[in-house]
Amino acid sequence: MTEQDRHLSPGIMDYLARGAEAVMVFLTICMVTLVTYQVFERYVLHYTPPWSEEAAVYLMVWFGIIGIAAGVRRNSHMALHFFADKFPAGMQKGLTIIKYLLILGYTGVLVKEGFAMVQLTMSQKSPAMGMPVGYVYLALPVSAILIILFTLEMLVKELKKGRSN
Repeated sequence: MTEQDRHLSPGIMDYLARGAEAVMVFLTICMVTLVTYQVFERYVLHYTPPWSEEAAVYLMVWFGIIGIAAGVRRNSHMALHFFADKFPAGMQKGLTIIKYLLILGYTGVLVKEGFAMVQLTMSQKSPAMGMPVGYVYLALPVSAILIILFTLEMLVKELKKGRSN
């Protein structure tokens, strides 16, 4: 689906992708504001709030992990086409389907283990802010669920592409 097609008929996946990107914009604004505040406090008032660096790091973790899902939706992740491009078109399609199935398997494990990590760390408090560390780890299963949804969307499109040709 081209970018133009996507704007003509927005679906649930488009809204999820836009939501993920909006979260990334919000997190970026929060990080910039927080780091600016931290620098001002440190160099002008000669005091560094103990929680500010920790909060900035946690925001960056969420930004990076959600960014992976956004990259998957845009199909902008790194890919090695050297070998795949040497195969006939039919085999390339098969390799693409296998790729999506491997991504689904891997991210399925990330969802399961991510939620296990969240449960394990909810009772652990962060040193400076005293918040449950599980909220930081929650970024992993949230992003993995988005990756699964976006990958399923691409897999369905790939399978439909074969029927229309």
